Amino acid sequence: MKQKYIKRQLSDKSSIEWLVGKGYQIEYAEMLSARGISADNFDNYFSDTPVFHSPFEMANMKEAVETISYVLETGGSVLIYGDYDADGLTASSILSLFFTDNGVENTVLIPTRDEGYGLHADKVIRAFERNFYDLVITVDCGISNADEVNRITEELGVEVIVTDHHELPEVLPDCVCVNPKLGYPFPYLAGAGVAWKLVEALSDREVASRYSLLAAIGTIGDIMPMQDENRSIVKLGIENFNHKNLQKLAEISKCNHSINANDIAMKIAPKINAAGRVGYPEKALSFLLCRDKIDNKLCDQLLELNDIRKKMLDDIVSESDTMCNVETIYDERMTFIYSDKWSHGLLGIVAARYKEKYQLPAVVMTLDGDNYVGSARGIDTLDLFEIFNSCKDYLVKFGGHRASVGFSVAKERLQEFRSALAKSLRSIDAGSFEKVLYYDLDVTSETKLSDILSLSDNLEPLLPQDKVVCRIRDVVKFANTFGKNDEHLSVMLASGLELKGFFKYGKYAPFIRNGANVDLLCTLAIDSYSKKICGIIEDITLENSVNFDEFYRLNLLKNFTPSSVKYIDDCEVRKVLNQDSVLAVFNDYDTYLSCAEKYDFAQYFVDIFFDNSISNKTVVVSPFADYNYAKYNQIVYFCDKDIFRPMSNKTHYVLTDRANADLYLLDLNREICLDAFRALKNKSKFDSVKSVYDKYLLGKMTYAQYLVSLRVFEELKLITIVDNYTVTFNKTDKQDLTNSTIYNCFVK
Repeated sequence: MKQKYIKRQLSDKSSIEWLVGKGYQIEYAEMLSARGISADNFDNYFSDTPVFHSPFEMANMKEAVETISYVLETGGSVLIYGDYDADGLTASSILSLFFTDNGVENTVLIPTRDEGYGLHADKVIRAFERNFYDLVITVDCGISNADEVNRITEELGVEVIVTDHHELPEVLPDCVCVNPKLGYPFPYLAGAGVAWKLVEALSDREVASRYSLLAAIGTIGDIMPMQDENRSIVKLGIENFNHKNLQKLAEISKCNHSINANDIAMKIAPKINAAGRVGYPEKALSFLLCRDKIDNKLCDQLLELNDIRKKMLDDIVSESDTMCNVETIYDERMTFIYSDKWSHGLLGIVAARYKEKYQLPAVVMTLDGDNYVGSARGIDTLDLFEIFNSCKDYLVKFGGHRASVGFSVAKERLQEFRSALAKSLRSIDAGSFEKVLYYDLDVTSETKLSDILSLSDNLEPLLPQDKVVCRIRDVVKFANTFGKNDEHLSVMLASGLELKGFFKYGKYAPFIRNGANVDLLCTLAIDSYSKKICGIIEDITLENSVNFDEFYRLNLLKNFTPSSVKYIDDCEVRKVLNQDSVLAVFNDYDTYLSCAEKYDFAQYFVDIFFDNSISNKTVVVSPFADYNYAKYNQIVYFCDKDIFRPMSNKTHYVLTDRANADLYLLDLNREICLDAFRALKNKSKFDSVKSVYDKYLLGKMTYAQYLVSLRVFEELKLITIVDNYTVTFNKTDKQDLTNSTIYNCFVK
């Protein structure tokens, strides 16, 4: 059976031995080594000594400083051109506040999402019509805008300095370009990090520290790796949390403890991003530039814009869901959707939603004049920037990172671009689309959870996706749901550890509450109510349990369709199972085990009930009616004779013997059906369909017999089950039960 959870790979043994020598237990030394921690960078993680590189090690920094210093010395003015996300806004604020503090006249120009990402010469030219500037500096943009820079310098006769951190295009702008990817000991700074290094080069680190909080927010907001200098910038920024408006925002956002990177990532940066996403980046800019006093009006506006963002996002997702054809998505290996009226600012969030939903790249666009402007998000195992680069001939422009790309495409070339992108994705090995879930530590009965939590705290700053992940195999003692629509899960394990699973995990409660073996990944936290250590579920896998047998039985009886099909032989079964993108379906686990002795499922991941697989070769036992069959090219259903689940037209049927012969035996007869019908007739307005059985039939028949009786009545059109509480009786002549194909499947 294919493993879903993979422990992070160990680094070289010497680093493990060195960490053990520092006093770490072997399992923690292995964990730290697997995260890339060694003698060379240990201090960057665990000491108070920061790691900062000289800003002048960055290519072209000296030239940039010389130009800017001349403007400062001669009393010139500066136009700062930024971007509308948290990184671009904080980068703009860093330079603006620094120049203001040093008496330099400056103006910040931020494009709206409707205008699109990147440097726009027209916007700069219009700004010069109102006021002349001696220098234009870009932050978090410009490296892919060679034509725009040329136009600005030629038409305005002004010098441009580009500071950016995005991937380098084939043709660089003809100006001073400051980008760590052009040459620097650490190439993964955010746009705000580059702006902060420019301030450091213009002054010194002590002066630059005054603006470090903004650099930290930009670094976290743009999801830059928490390594090397980024760690030092974020640590310094959190230590200097001296921005009045941001302090107020943290308070409003219920950051009730010492601020950490997770708070910034989950509670602060999204609210700054929201203003740009709904078309008002200047509100967030004003908020960030108001450093020395609280402006309650600006704080309220930021929160209001965040609420608008949530509502607009819900509306777009509701509409875009209707555009998604699941089979097309898996055929093209991407979600590709577009509209004439969506907000530019929400395209990235929508793309991220669909990337997570289908575990495939997502491309989302909206019409802007003669072009579609879009945002794309990629999966961890692919380089999205390179994929777009292979299709650049179809694009007006594009730029971004390995995981995120912004672009525009002419309306008349949209379908050509779509075909080229799909072709590029189809050419990639199918294994590259499989997601692997990595974890750090195996938790056993000897593990001290407090030690893990302490080590995790010492690793700060950590982005949400970088938290220490534990793998736990245990038995559920009890489980309940909580929250709106019972969408959240609360679990108590036999070990005594309480777990919480938010949103999608509530559906697991009925199956594990009576005791079940689980294999899961979680992070650790202090529960805000009990003040005890609890686990936050990251992923959960059900392991077969004898308690599941009744669920297997009822699930099939609820969903089966009597039919006749053509079965394939053993040779054909093996041929199909050896291909890529195959789903093997079983009605129960015993039948799967029996067939596993005959067929090779070593490369298959095993699902039970839920669509939880991250592999393109999956076994699913007793799938629910909403299981996602569309993502597989072929389905092999190992089934009982003439009793099937509804399947797609891609299904191959394999006739199997029941491994558990008693599991689906019902001994249905006329008397049982009559008792069930009479009980329904006695149903009160407040009785549910299930409670009719509990109230009148418990002890007279099994629930499975009752359930199938209802299906017989529906097939004969005697009743209509409207919902869980409503049953209507249809006026019809008496029916012979033997006219029901369902009845004939289970009658003695």
